[in-house]
Amino acid sequence: MRHAPALVSIAVLGGCAMLGLDDRDPQPPPAPPPQTTWVVGLDGSAIGQATFVEGNGGVLIRLEISQGALTPGWHGLHLHQSGDCTDAAQNFQAAGAHAAHPQAPPQHGLLNPTMPEAGDLPNLFASPTGPIGSEFFSQRLTLHAPAIDGREPLLDRDGSALIIHASPDDHVTQPAGGAGARVACAALPARP
Repeated sequence: MRHAPALVSIAVLGGCAMLGLDDRDPQPPPAPPPQTTWVVGLDGSAIGQATFVEGNGGVLIRLEISQGALTPGWHGLHLHQSGDCTDAAQNFQAAGAHAAHPQAPPQHGLLNPTMPEAGDLPNLFASPTGPIGSEFFSQRLTLHAPAIDGREPLLDRDGSALIIHASPDDHVTQPAGGAGARVACAALPARP
């Protein structure tokens, strides 16, 4: 009878494992691989690269733009609904509207009194004396598809596009912060 307590312990542990009552935290889905894509200008040629990396609770966006590719000064930067930059001659209208949270009515601007759109990002500064290198992090985005934690998926069924505008975004004015024309685009692919 000295072996009976060991058998009871094994039975109890086995029962917990069968019910899924172990002490391990559920594993998050593996992070999608980083996505690097060309940034194209209005003539359709590459002017730089954009890299999107899934981070802890959001997406890191790294931009590298060639010197002189953008007018010096501030430029609005937004994520749009469709990963299509093929219509440079039409100012990238195929990229669609801004990416927005499905849970709330969209209202543009990081400074608006309600929640900003998922695709709202800080402005990008183009220096007159060198290439552009910037990083942005957004907690409203994910590379996962379907979305996790209520964040907007960038790699959904039609992809997404990062659009650079001619003027700065004031982060309040509807619908695009007065950022002006679309002057550059980086397309993220649709999910396979």
